[in-house]
Amino acid sequence: MLKAILGIDGGGTKTHAVIADLDGNILASAANGAANWERIGITSVQKSLNELIASVLASAHVGHEDIVASTFALAGLDWPEDKVLFEPFLENLLSPGKTHLVNDSIAALFAGAPDGVGCVSIAGTGGKTAGSDGKATLQTMGMELGEGGGAGQLVNLALDSIAKSHHGTAEITQLYLELPKAAGFNHPEEFFTAIARTRVRLDESYAPLIFDLANSGDSSAVDIVTTVAKQHAHDVFGISSQLNFHGKTIKVVRAGGLHTAGCTIFDAIFHSEVIRLVDSAQVSVLEIAPVFGAVIHCAHKYFPTLAPEFIENVLNGAREVEL
Repeated sequence: MLKAILGIDGGGTKTHAVIADLDGNILASAANGAANWERIGITSVQKSLNELIASVLASAHVGHEDIVASTFALAGLDWPEDKVLFEPFLENLLSPGKTHLVNDSIAALFAGAPDGVGCVSIAGTGGKTAGSDGKATLQTMGMELGEGGGAGQLVNLALDSIAKSHHGTAEITQLYLELPKAAGFNHPEEFFTAIARTRVRLDESYAPLIFDLANSGDSSAVDIVTTVAKQHAHDVFGISSQLNFHGKTIKVVRAGGLHTAGCTIFDAIFHSEVIRLVDSAQVSVLEIAPVFGAVIHCAHKYFPTLAPEFIENVLNGAREVEL
């Protein structure tokens, strides 16, 4: 029977699965909804993963018994105790293959740095920074406390800026008018009344508007984008400074919606700040889906020595597969 490896990358909105044979050739891929247990509950995640695994196995024409190893890279796996919640049902899903549980940032790291050595900055709906020197692996908490919070932080800072403008402690710019208007309000006071009375909640979908205003030169938006970009860069410095890279070049992988949105100011500030803080940094934007990093991570765990051809086949397949 054909033996294979399974990689799963589960985020706050979408989950991807990829099966590869032991040479790294992609056999099948599948996708469905969210897999962040903090948002939808562990029971819903279990149901979703069951359906996803059944779908990708069917597409690859392999059975559970043919999966020799798997990596589940899931959002919300932030603390050691979180793994305890998942281990019982994940072991049953793919027995007898060995299952590895990691945070989804680790999949992005291996997708951009296939040897798993370097740092990854996730700036998407939320924020997360992780890194490994080949021996130790560290990650930020993902709580928006003392670290970059992705699009959520961007929107929260925008609200704070608009409030300061309303109070007269900051200048009024287009942001003061455009963000309430985008939420359906013609006046900021009506806007804040609705927020105070929980009739409206601004989510991460407003981040592109802030980026657009920053790109057009709005001073308030520029300040906000600069703050968030610098914080994500400082997170890279914080993680990398705790690891031992032996003076080597440190790969810094950028992943997530803010890093790939093409905001000139965000990109320039993040890059310059990382280089200023970590002079050996080599910054790149992730160009393939993180789920392929989950496959590579799994292969590193399965094979005593991972052949370069395996990684080459996975990366080639990643550029051909549409998820």
